[in-house]
Amino acid sequence: METWVLKKIRAVSFRRVIAWGATLVGGVLLFTSNQRYIENFLNGPYTLGAAELDAIDDVATTPRYFARVTGSRVIDTGLREYSVRSSGGVETGRSEAGAYYALVVGEKFLIFKSRGNATSNVAQGRLVPWTSELESEMFDSKEMKELRPRFYPFYVQNGSFRVFGYWMIVGAIVFVALLAWKGRPAWRHWRDPAAHPLVARMAPWGDPLGVAVLAEREAENPRFKAGGWALGDTYLVQSTTFTFDVLRVRDLLWAYKKITKHSVNFIPTGRSYEAILTCYGGRAVVKAKEKVVDAILTFAHQRAPWAVIGYSDELAGLFNKQQAEFVAAVEQRRAEAQRK
Repeated sequence: METWVLKKIRAVSFRRVIAWGATLVGGVLLFTSNQRYIENFLNGPYTLGAAELDAIDDVATTPRYFARVTGSRVIDTGLREYSVRSSGGVETGRSEAGAYYALVVGEKFLIFKSRGNATSNVAQGRLVPWTSELESEMFDSKEMKELRPRFYPFYVQNGSFRVFGYWMIVGAIVFVALLAWKGRPAWRHWRDPAAHPLVARMAPWGDPLGVAVLAEREAENPRFKAGGWALGDTYLVQSTTFTFDVLRVRDLLWAYKKITKHSVNFIPTGRSYEAILTCYGGRAVVKAKEKVVDAILTFAHQRAPWAVIGYSDELAGLFNKQQAEFVAAVEQRRAEAQRK
């Protein structure tokens, strides 16, 4: 018979499987949606001459747009792009971010941008349409407007063409690692919820059916319910779309209130409150209003008087660096409480 705990584990794991599957499908579609870029990333830069450039009708759809073009000579257009630094809306400085040159290709000119002085008659990068701003700056005189037909209706944009692709590869590797780390366990626990670590942790608590029945009852009728957690006399149950966990109140080691101050542009906007309940096997972080958080901590102290209540840097250091000593002190307090 599948207990309530196993059903919850299966349901949460199934939702995780669906989420990871949808993410995988979305990632594959995103990665393969731009075959044009992938082909240019793998096979470019393509060497293009005057004939190939003249044959381009629409640079936004042309198959080969990661180009390497060699011209007969380079002409400095005198057009510069600057990066402006400012503080408080006042300009504090500027530096040259790029220079535009005209590469002579046959009887036409191909504009390209370079971060420094053009030292060769080769332009390499992405072919992109002219921007309205660049066109207005370039053809701002009658003489230049008359020469406009001799300029290609696109230019070579500098910068590394493959940077985006490299980031996509890194993202794919990270995603595959996450899929193996999180996705595979979700699949396994959906098929076999009894293999979930929570089941092994709950095994010493007694009869699995009886524990599950009581945990379900307290989850449906808790003393406190906030932040995805239901707190009962015996169990702390977390049940959200993608998470499910059960802790025992008697396993409480340390509980304290966490206050987080919020601000926007250094202007205080309020505070948020959390009850941090650390037990054997896990920790419950219950976000709620301050009165509820205080009530939860009072309740925790009543149900587990041996646990440490309150926060200090000394306690945090002891728990993080000397956890065995911290736990031993709590167990000693528990033993003394049970002898009374």
